[in-house]
Amino acid sequence: MIVFAGAQLHETVPNTTGMARYSIDFRTVHIDDIATRRGAQNIDSRCTGTTLRDYLRASDLSHIPEEIIVGYDDGTADGKEVLYFGDRLAQEARH
Repeated sequence: MIVFAGAQLHETVPNTTGMARYSIDFRTVHIDDIATRRGAQNIDSRCTGTTLRDYLRASDLSHIPEEIIVGYDDGTADGKEVLYFGDRLAQEARH
C-alpha cells in the first residue's frame, strides 16, 4: 500500500497504452483541515472541480456541509448538472 497526499505526486497523465487502467483509492479528509484550507499545496496535478460532495462521515454517513465545499468549486462544473454522483453511476449500470 502507498500512502501519500493527493496534492503531491499525483499527476494525471494520458493513457496511451490501448489497455484499460484501473486504480483503487481509499481517500479520507479531515473536516477541520478542509474547513480551514489547511494542507499541502496542490502543485503537480491538473485535476478540476472537487469530489468533496461524495465524502461521507463514517459515524453517521452525513455529507460535508455545502458551505465548506463551495470554497473548493473552481468554476469547471458551471453549467453541468452533476456535482454529486452518489450511487447514480452504480444505479445506471444495473439498468
